[in-house]
Amino acid sequence: MSGEVTELPGRGPAAVGGTVAVDATTAADGGEGGVALEAEAVGRERGRPRSGRVLWAIIALGLALTVAGTWATARADHNTEERLLDVQTRQAAAVLSTAIVSVQQPLAEVLEADQVVPPRAQPRVFTRIMGHQTGRDQQFVSASLWRTTGGTFGEREAVGKAPGLTPESPDLQAFLRHALGSDTFVVRRVEAGNQPRIAYALGDPDTGVVVYTERAIPRDGRATVDRNSAFAELNYAIYLGPTGTVGSLTTTNVDPATLPLGGETSTMRVPFGDAGLTLVTSARTHLGSPLGRWLPWMVLVAGLLLTLVGWMVARTLVRARQQAEADTSTITDLYQRVESLYGEQRALSLDLQHALLPPANPSIDGLEVAAEYVAGARGVDIGGDWYSVIEVGERHFAFVVGDVSGRGVDAVAEMAHARFTLRAYLLDGDTPEVALEKCSRQFDVARDGHIVTALVGVGDRLTGRTTLASAGHPPPVLVSDAGGGPMAEFVQVPVGPPLGAGASSYSSTCVSIPAGATMFSYTDGLVERRGEDLDVGMDRLAETVTRSASKPMGALVTDVLAAMRDDEAADDIAVLALRRSGS
Repeated sequence: MSGEVTELPGRGPAAVGGTVAVDATTAADGGEGGVALEAEAVGRERGRPRSGRVLWAIIALGLALTVAGTWATARADHNTEERLLDVQTRQAAAVLSTAIVSVQQPLAEVLEADQVVPPRAQPRVFTRIMGHQTGRDQQFVSASLWRTTGGTFGEREAVGKAPGLTPESPDLQAFLRHALGSDTFVVRRVEAGNQPRIAYALGDPDTGVVVYTERAIPRDGRATVDRNSAFAELNYAIYLGPTGTVGSLTTTNVDPATLPLGGETSTMRVPFGDAGLTLVTSARTHLGSPLGRWLPWMVLVAGLLLTLVGWMVARTLVRARQQAEADTSTITDLYQRVESLYGEQRALSLDLQHALLPPANPSIDGLEVAAEYVAGARGVDIGGDWYSVIEVGERHFAFVVGDVSGRGVDAVAEMAHARFTLRAYLLDGDTPEVALEKCSRQFDVARDGHIVTALVGVGDRLTGRTTLASAGHPPPVLVSDAGGGPMAEFVQVPVGPPLGAGASSYSSTCVSIPAGATMFSYTDGLVERRGEDLDVGMDRLAETVTRSASKPMGALVTDVLAAMRDDEAADDIAVLALRRSGS
């Protein structure tokens, strides 16, 4: 908005009258005094319009700047609100995706169990798995197991209430056939009395078995996921399918009669079986800082006050206006920088941490390697978790998984020191216990402020014989085929003092890694959860690794992290999986 200067009007009747009077005096005197008086009067009359124009120009400019500043800060706050809404929508979609796993997992467990248990035991297995998932206050209200015979599905076992789709109905038969031919679970909305439900079906084309469940849509429209903090400041509506129509609504936290959501909204598609979900959100409150919300009004009021003062004292107004412009620019710049500071700091921290980790897993004959580092959920400080795998000589390999106490740049520096020191000793041919003993003389918690735990191993890739030593680190999990399927056990490694506790000696143990077996090492952030006994986390890890042991290495690591990681945990996680191939 540009300032418009209004030129004052010319002299009015009084001015004209004054001029006439002077002229009359001059004519009467007939001398130079009359001419001087006329010149002085004309100067005063010309000065008034000039000063008046300056004052009006200052007022107009002040108002223009006030409006511009108010508009700029309001626009900046609006853009910030749009970005924050998109960010929170992505977070809510991530929470929703995690919740979807709990729907698919029990169906997949039933099909996996159906393949390995005898036919006569299959109904009991189905009842045991789905019985805990079906009933009052459970996620399913109805569950049944079906098998196709001659193109027609027959019910083998059922728990919970009667399904919304009649078992003999063509709709259910067609839905089950669709599930048997789909590469994921299939979803549809069904009506069951006065409460609609969501039906799920997952089929195994090899056995012709389909698991069918129904989940009630809450009467109040609320879902358990909206108790997550990601939904705290959002109004939302979740629709089944790619379009947000009333007939496909599943859950919402507003009155359904007020849908669709008004105002600024954000829409995101979430994978959900063959149908997908559409998440539509709007802000329930102002998402940005209170400063961003009130800054336009503050600028407006301050601008009007400054303009009023400037009209009274022109010189003061100029100085005040310049200061106000500088302050407005500074506040806007700081507001934008504060908005992105957290994300930039966290990104830089993660870049630094990843830069100190191996850029790629080494290629070692006879050995498959998969590793992953996951940053903690809160804060911007980086941690000292790390992993390392190196080839030693013609037939040996060495690996280390470690964790430095504390967080921040100092912890990362300590991690780099430990990583490269252990790497040097192992490349020199030292055994794990000797490498740890040498390292123990180089670290001091009193001097460095950190302790370091580490699991060190040296293995023969041809025989699988591996020597392990531990400096206060959790034991690895060894998963091998015991004849009846994968079996996981924790390797009993003698635990020595952490590095930093003073010069120490360490003991080692030898373990054989059979062909096809996997050794899974990790840092404590994978198994520790606040308020939970450590043994519970260790047992959960063993079950998870066993369940995914037959998958490729990358999928194994991904599955374990997905199942074990707590989204609210602050600790970092490093995992390293080694699988011995060959005969």
